[in-house]
Amino acid sequence: MEIEKSLQERKRMRKRNPPFVVKESNNQARVKSRWRFPRGRHSQVRQMHKGKPGMPNPGYGVPKAVRGLHSSGLKKIIVHNSQELLSLNNEKEGAVIASTIGSKKKVDLLKLAEEKKIRILNVKDSTKLIEKINADFAARRKVKTEKSQEKSKKKEDMKKKSEEKKKKEEEEKSKEEKEKTPEEVKKERKDTEKEMMEKAVTKKQ
Repeated sequence: MEIEKSLQERKRMRKRNPPFVVKESNNQARVKSRWRFPRGRHSQVRQMHKGKPGMPNPGYGVPKAVRGLHSSGLKKIIVHNSQELLSLNNEKEGAVIASTIGSKKKVDLLKLAEEKKIRILNVKDSTKLIEKINADFAARRKVKTEKSQEKSKKKEDMKKKSEEKKKKEEEEKSKEEKEKTPEEVKKERKDTEKEMMEKAVTKKQ
C-alpha cells in the first residue's frame, strides 16, 4: 500500500516538475533541449532569480522508496539470457530485455517469461511481438528461397546454352569434315602431329 501511494505521489510530482533544459534552447534553434549546468558569472538561472527556469535540486526528488522503480512498482533488471531471466523474483522484479539481443533469442526469452509468469517491462504485448517476429522470419525465408530458385534457374539456362553451343560446333565440324577431301584431312592430321612434336621438343629444352 505504501509503495502504491508513493507511486501516485511520484506521478503527481513529475507532472508538477518543470522541464530541466538549457535556458537558450527555448529561443535558439542551434542549442539542443538538454540539461547543462549554467556556468556564466552573471547567469540569472545559476543565481536562481525569480521568473527564470528552475535548476534540478533535492526538492524536486521523488520518494526514496519508489526511486528507480517502474510505474508498476517492480524493480527494473536488464536481462541478456535465460539464466538471468530465471534468477528474477516475480513479486519484486521485472525483466527488461537488452537492446543488443537479436529477434531469435528475444522470442525464446518471451516464451520463457510467459511460462514462468515473469513480467517484461519493455514489451507491451508479448504474444503480438512473437507473432510479428515469426512473420518477419517467414518473409525472410520466402525471399531466400525465391533467390535460390532464381539462381538455380539461371545456372540451368547457362548449362543448356553451353550444351547447345557445343552441339552446334560439333555439327559444323562434322559438316566441314564431310565437305573436305581425304587428302586435305591427311594434311591437317600431319600438321597437328607436327605441332604436337614441336611442343614436346620445346618442353624438353
